[in-house]
Amino acid sequence: MQPPSAKPFHVQVRAARLAAHWTQAVLAEKAGCQQSQLSDFEHGVRGKVSRETVLKIAELLHLEPPPEAAASAGPSIPAPASGPAAAAAHCPNFECPSNLPYFVGGQLFFLPLGTAGDGEHCALCGELLERECPHCHAHLHGHGGCCPVCGAPLLEMPEGFVEDAAAWAESQRALAVALRDAAGRR
Repeated sequence: MQPPSAKPFHVQVRAARLAAHWTQAVLAEKAGCQQSQLSDFEHGVRGKVSRETVLKIAELLHLEPPPEAAASAGPSIPAPASGPAAAAAHCPNFECPSNLPYFVGGQLFFLPLGTAGDGEHCALCGELLERECPHCHAHLHGHGGCCPVCGAPLLEMPEGFVEDAAAWAESQRALAVALRDAAGRR
């Protein structure tokens, strides 16, 4: 294994893949994921590949895995360090623009963008932030659309909320982009 680098893991992966003269498709096949997932991962999009896939990628490229992937997933539920901001927080309101909708295999998921704030309430919609999985009550660390302990989605759209979930998701993504652009102009 190569020594840990100060560069983010996704940057190390891309550099090591290119040094090995592998395409994203080759590495994705060896690691057991889709090329599009690997592309998103290499661009720093969290939650696109599983912990097991990250470990496999690290092994294939002879890299030190990131601490969050190297930690044992085990059956125990990790506790937060201390204080209200110790665990990752997400807004439980699926309509809030702090949650980006996306589809995997036709199923709708939500990726918390980390823009909800670090206080008690969402900075965008005012909802009380959640710091644990609504299914298994594991304390959340890091970011992603699914619980790292039980794998359940952190947010779900109620059945029948909209007729065309794909069109609704696209409008939510456009809203998130508009908010990001507006924040960048300040």
